[in-house]
Amino acid sequence: MVTAFSHRRLDSLLEKEEFRSVRGPTVPEVVTSRLRDAILAGVYKPGERLVEQKLAGLFGIGQPTVREALRELEIQGFVNKRGNRGTYVTKFTPEDIQQRHEVRMALESLAVNKAAKYITPEDAEEFENLQREIEAMAARFDRAAFHRLDMAFHRKIWQCARNEYLALMLERVTFSLFAFQLVGRKPGDPVMTHVAQQHREILDALLTRDPKIACRGFRRATEKFWHKYQHIHC
Repeated sequence: MVTAFSHRRLDSLLEKEEFRSVRGPTVPEVVTSRLRDAILAGVYKPGERLVEQKLAGLFGIGQPTVREALRELEIQGFVNKRGNRGTYVTKFTPEDIQQRHEVRMALESLAVNKAAKYITPEDAEEFENLQREIEAMAARFDRAAFHRLDMAFHRKIWQCARNEYLALMLERVTFSLFAFQLVGRKPGDPVMTHVAQQHREILDALLTRDPKIACRGFRRATEKFWHKYQHIHC
């Protein structure tokens, strides 16, 4: 049973310096982020082996820390571990991409349908800010920043849908799929501009706040992009 005394004691503890939230990124998180950006930039190619010892030397850290970062990248779908043969950058087959796309469309159509009913003026403003940043990163051809903003835009949709289980499943399906659309692309490639336009069409449909219109707009914009870029570099 939680008593008034318990609440006072907790409040007192939280006021102390050691209980304040001042957490920054850990070393494994930093390594994860840098390796992910390197994969996006094409430094490490799909199918290439990532050698823990070499990475440890590159970052000046121990192999257990590298191993932790690689585990996180595996969860995100950027690498896969092949028994005792090592860890390799993910190489999607056309079948992998098609199957992920089918699951993504089914789940995110549901998320868009639900999100349209709940979008607030504050949500709309946040979407518009994200859209402007996405367009700016597309113009700069900043793959890493673009991927982060791309995910932030879709996560905002999932958040508005108010179903955390739906969001968790979409996170697993889409995170690496969105990233591998960008791998190997060179400056001047229009893929980011087209994704930004796709997002604008999705956002316009969402802001009608009509679930049917939003869902139709999402599917039309996404399928148009899919047919153009289903030959994602893998």
